[in-house]
Amino acid sequence: MKLNFSFARALASFAVLSLTSINTQSAPQPVLGTAGVSLEAVFTGGGTISAGANYLGEVPSSEKLDLMATVKPAPSDVGKIGTLIVIVQVEGIGIYTKLPQGEWVAFDIDNLQGFATKTLAPSENIEILTDLIGDQLNLAGTKFIAYVGYWVGDDQTTLTYTKNPVVVSIAKKPAAGCPTNTSSTGTTFSGKPVCELRGRIETNTHLTSNNAYQLSSAVFIGTNTDTDNDKKISLTIDAGTKIFSPVGFNALIIDKSAKIHANGSPENPIIMTSAEDVAGYAGASTQRGKWGGVVINGAAQLNSSSGYAQGEGNTGQYGGGANPVADDDSGNINYTQIKYAGYLFTPEDELNSLALQGVGSKTNLDYIQIHNGADDGIEFYGGNVDAKHLYLTGIDDDSLDWTTGYTGRLQHVLIKLTNTGDNCIEADNLGANPTATPRSQPIISNLTCVLSPNMSSKGHAMELKAGTGMNMYNSVIAGEMPSRASEGCVRLAAAATWTQSGATIATLNGSLTMENSLITTACLNDMTERGTAAEILWTGKDWYGAQEGSSHASFKLTGTLGTINGDEVNAISSDMSKLTDVFWDQVDYIGAVKDTISDWTKGWTFNDF
Repeated sequence: MKLNFSFARALASFAVLSLTSINTQSAPQPVLGTAGVSLEAVFTGGGTISAGANYLGEVPSSEKLDLMATVKPAPSDVGKIGTLIVIVQVEGIGIYTKLPQGEWVAFDIDNLQGFATKTLAPSENIEILTDLIGDQLNLAGTKFIAYVGYWVGDDQTTLTYTKNPVVVSIAKKPAAGCPTNTSSTGTTFSGKPVCELRGRIETNTHLTSNNAYQLSSAVFIGTNTDTDNDKKISLTIDAGTKIFSPVGFNALIIDKSAKIHANGSPENPIIMTSAEDVAGYAGASTQRGKWGGVVINGAAQLNSSSGYAQGEGNTGQYGGGANPVADDDSGNINYTQIKYAGYLFTPEDELNSLALQGVGSKTNLDYIQIHNGADDGIEFYGGNVDAKHLYLTGIDDDSLDWTTGYTGRLQHVLIKLTNTGDNCIEADNLGANPTATPRSQPIISNLTCVLSPNMSSKGHAMELKAGTGMNMYNSVIAGEMPSRASEGCVRLAAAATWTQSGATIATLNGSLTMENSLITTACLNDMTERGTAAEILWTGKDWYGAQEGSSHASFKLTGTLGTINGDEVNAISSDMSKLTDVFWDQVDYIGAVKDTISDWTKGWTFNDF
């Protein structure tokens, strides 16, 4: 095969193959299968524009592509000297392998050459190609096919490799004009042509970043029909895309038969906002409730009597009824801002910025900012979806809310209250039946709640009520409550919250916990309870005092916005001993953000407030 040397030189300048340690990765890499000698080895890999937050089969030509793989050698091979090999086929150009010196050369089946010889670890994380931008190499429309493998010692006959390759295509540049299921308005927004979406859309739709998109009504994607994951239609949104709404009830609703693929990147987040949100937006720090936000209807379990519920604002039925789908897949939202959303119909009928209604575990939520939302920032209505890297700023009511039997997992959650806001967390099991099952009992680690002296006088860091459970670890309550606050920093309410958690402090059953965490002394001394004398079985202060490894102190956070751990917080190490599932990032700190170096909010978020 003829080697394209000019391509190889270009490839070397944009792509570096190395071994790396991946510490935070939300989405599992696709499993590639195993061939060769050691069939107990496991190979995974994929292409990403989001540092592993999700993996794509096709990426925009303007985005930085990282091609990544993980090799888990067979247990009998771990600890032995082995050689790792990578082979990359660039369709229409050539097949290449990488040498230890960093040079890409033509692949020769009769002369296998590895890129690293080392003692094989239980897991070898490999960056095959990094920061490869199709537009810069004239590779739009090109497919990459990569295999990885290893052999033991000097014996190449022990080669074990991926049965199926990592396959990623760089998309062709989007054509001018509006995509299918959208139409031109003849206007511009942020310097780009505007295409509008309206009504119910029942076929695949792809929003490319060369346009901006207007929600001209409540836009429903899919139908309210239970649908197998592999048969759902999709709304794909490319990195850097802006979606906006005129003031009013215009929302984006992902219905049961659909998925959303919001594929933002660290450099080019997706932004969903108000039409008023332009450069120099007057009064941006106080604007809220300008549009309806994002709603996802899933088919996972609820604890309502029927297993179904109706979404507020006529957004549709959700839940799986008598046959819930635990692994329901509503797609992914990654590196996305949702700004100035939430909409009030009546005090009992409000839209949140992001409503997750019966959403299942295969849905991927990672790197999401909700800013200046009216009503709640994110509310989980049942379901078991997990989420990471949630940045909730300036929310008017509850930043993080759950109800109706939510049982998912959350890690890296940063909540900052500003000039309003009721609670960092409001939590219910089910208001109509506080003992309903399954009980709301999310597992949370590395959350920081930053209180504000300007928040609501009836607000709290946490209001735990209506029978909720919770297992929280490695978290921080910081900041300052308003001097006029009347209901306490942490408030417990409803008889079932106590009875389902333990009759006495000595007999707490572990279903409502806050372990290895730090709160301010002022918060500890301002814990309250709501209920009759017979209902209140123990105080919040005694409950916190019984939590394993938790403490209180007078401390302040650091950073421009006062959201980053200081020395007092970082003096406390995390305890991840109860969080061993692959979902959990094994970090060594408590709270959401350890320091400025590891600040995961940098670059992709809105912080001008």
